[in-house]
Amino acid sequence: MKTDTLLISLAMILLVLAAGVTSQGSNQEIFLWFNANAGVLPDAFWANMTFVADTLFAVAVIALVASRYPHIFNSGFVLLIIGALFVHGLKNLLEIPRPPAVLDADMFKVIGPVVKNHAFPSGHSFTALATAGLLALNMRSLSGTIALLVIALTAAISRAAVGAHWPLDILVGSAAGLIFALIAQKLTDEIWWLQGKGLERFAAGLMTITCVTMLFHDSRYPDTRILTVAAAVIALLALASYWRQTVAALRK
Repeated sequence: MKTDTLLISLAMILLVLAAGVTSQGSNQEIFLWFNANAGVLPDAFWANMTFVADTLFAVAVIALVASRYPHIFNSGFVLLIIGALFVHGLKNLLEIPRPPAVLDADMFKVIGPVVKNHAFPSGHSFTALATAGLLALNMRSLSGTIALLVIALTAAISRAAVGAHWPLDILVGSAAGLIFALIAQKLTDEIWWLQGKGLERFAAGLMTITCVTMLFHDSRYPDTRILTVAAAVIALLALASYWRQTVAALRK
């Protein structure tokens, strides 16, 4: 199966599930059930999986891979821009409340910060699946693609485990992430000025700055400090190699 077909198929499945949740009016019921049963795994697991879905972590992962395959800087930059416009535009337009704004505090568990506004769609879920989708489109291994998607989906559902999002937010955000990964890749493949070295180096510079800031970032989720620093350091080491090669090429 071609990767783009796999991503589209998964996005359609997620949207069908979202339609089912909407038609059955089971958004709150599913949230409460999953949030309660997620407690079989430690809080630290769900906190770290939520950070895996954070934009900063996504930038570090994209930068790490792009340092070896520089064209991904371009498509990654495009994805980050159009994704941010879509997610935050829709959040601000719809203004849907999150579980802490609707449910009594003793009905469910919150791990990390209590956030009450801008529920739909889940930005973390979008980011996790968009990043996995973009990387999958640039690799040839089916097993690697499946592994990426499983990790990304786990990161997405962590948003219900930490009490931050409804299932509908997660399903639609995840589906949109996959679709936007395809859009970003297609735009970069077909528009010549999105393929240039200038954009590549600009994106690499922004991602380098972002990874430096990660060293001092507080995610506000418990036990995520090690993952935050490790992701930043690994990405920065890869970026250092990229910049050495770039400078050497410019001097020739």
